[in-house]
Amino acid sequence: MNAASEMLETYQVLMSTLVTEKSTFHRTAPLNKFTFRVPVAATKTQIRKAVEDAFGVKVMGVATQRYKELAARYRFHKGFTAEWKKAIVTIHKEQTLPV
Repeated sequence: MNAASEMLETYQVLMSTLVTEKSTFHRTAPLNKFTFRVPVAATKTQIRKAVEDAFGVKVMGVATQRYKELAARYRFHKGFTAEWKKAIVTIHKEQTLPV
């Protein structure tokens, strides 16, 4: 664990919800998974605590995917896309989130 991840507060962990066809399908009753965009430095434990504190639900599991920066170019300007992290949070089957 690095110093940047230790400094994250609960309100800083959940940046936004991700709404895609796949994440909407996962919200259905049998799967009960919700997708969030989180900081790259956030750990699974911090994500679990943030969701439980923010929404008052029991988190059953957290899966993360890290998207690294990619080379990007617009005409003569070269640069990189921003790296980011996606968290897929599974909550208890009898609960739901107001997202």
